[in-house]
Amino acid sequence: MGGATIALRVISTVAAILLARVLDPEDFGIVALAQILLTTTNLFSGLGLAPAVIQSRADSGKVAFQAFIATAVSGLILFLVILLSTGTFAELLGNREVAPVLSWMSAMVLFGALTIVPEALLQKELLFGRVSATIIVSEMLYLGIALTMAFTGFGLWSLVYANLARAVTMTTMMWVLCPGWEWLKPKPWDRPLMRDLLSFGVHSTGGGFITFFYSIAPDFIVGKWLGAASLGFYSKAHEFTRRTVDQINNVIGAVLLPSYAKIQAEPQRLSRAYLKSLRLVSFVTVPVALGMFVTANEMIGTLLGEKWLPMVSAFQILACVSVIKPLSASTSALFLSLGRPVFNLKAGLVVTAVLIPLGFLLLGYGIAGVATAVLAAQIAGFLYNMYQVHTVLPGTASRMIAAATPALGASAVMMLGVHLSKEPLLIAGGGAHSLLSLGAMVGIGVVLYAGVLFLVQRSLVLEVIDLALSRFRSGSGKKKADDPEPSSQENKRQ
Repeated sequence: MGGATIALRVISTVAAILLARVLDPEDFGIVALAQILLTTTNLFSGLGLAPAVIQSRADSGKVAFQAFIATAVSGLILFLVILLSTGTFAELLGNREVAPVLSWMSAMVLFGALTIVPEALLQKELLFGRVSATIIVSEMLYLGIALTMAFTGFGLWSLVYANLARAVTMTTMMWVLCPGWEWLKPKPWDRPLMRDLLSFGVHSTGGGFITFFYSIAPDFIVGKWLGAASLGFYSKAHEFTRRTVDQINNVIGAVLLPSYAKIQAEPQRLSRAYLKSLRLVSFVTVPVALGMFVTANEMIGTLLGEKWLPMVSAFQILACVSVIKPLSASTSALFLSLGRPVFNLKAGLVVTAVLIPLGFLLLGYGIAGVATAVLAAQIAGFLYNMYQVHTVLPGTASRMIAAATPALGASAVMMLGVHLSKEPLLIAGGGAHSLLSLGAMVGIGVVLYAGVLFLVQRSLVLEVIDLALSRFRSGSGKKKADDPEPSSQENKRQ
């Protein structure tokens, strides 16, 4: 999953750069407004049943059938509501040009609902190779269509049609690759089971909605009060910073939820697995986020062009958000695996309570002010999640900061080295940075970070390398992948 995500992120970044040079910020802003409504709707169409399917220990076929009926009906109803009310929703979003976009993209809600259960079943059985294949094919199709249509003059519609094609492909492949088609085989209706699933789903949906609400609230605030152009700048800064790290974090969370669920009755083992996963999350996300922070001016100016430079400040602040958010969000899979989705809801309410008033208070500072509100809210959410971890796994919260410290320290050295290299590279480039000098900064950062990390966390780095090599050598290794127990070397060190 990680390999597929990283490879696709590189490809999609290049595609995003090309699209940014062809399309206007307003085009991205209009589609981003439509996505706000559609993604919010997807949260309700799913009814929170995807994690319920993964976490439940009841009969898998019965759970799948009842969850599919519920999500399919919900998705169909919400699709029709949007399709028949595009004008009303466009007015609520503050831009009438969103209406025709919503008329087409509303179908994504229905396709998304039909994908929920088969994808959850693949994840529950740890069939992540099939999930990865689906992601790769659908994303490559999206990029191909978007780039082709953008360069042939379709404007924002290149993004609309590409999104639709991705949704159709995702649904089709999930159905084909999920074995058994258990969700389509009728089973006797079990009301107590449905009640349990919906009870879990209500809290899960609530937590998901609050999380999404505070994620898109800045986009709505910027689009409504600062205009589509400002939203274009903000959404692009968001895409290159938080979404880059969010994708990595989502992959890790998708893998960890079914893994944690298998050991949910073993608190000590679960605590060890969580802390190790937190170290791994920080090893990957912290250097990526801080690397973008230190190279913000050079990255935006070189890759996107001068017309995107107004987003530099917001870009750097959102890069800092990308340091905090993955550490806080790592608790989500833990709480879900323990049957405590309400904990995610509580954390989301804390973030929202800080974000909304502070966002309006700092609106006068433009998109940088809104980004600052997001950073403060994420810090508050992280501190609250530490408290919640303490309540379910006593003694674990006090070790969370320590788990991320090696990555933070190595990243600090990396940032210093990259910053000191800028002036010599600028002189060597004749007074201007280029793709070559930007690539040199990235190379310097990678070498410095990897070197320091190897010195301070050698045992874990070697363990990860050994695990990765074993995947390539054997092509399987299910026992090792399924067993989150530490290695014998790690046991001795602990």
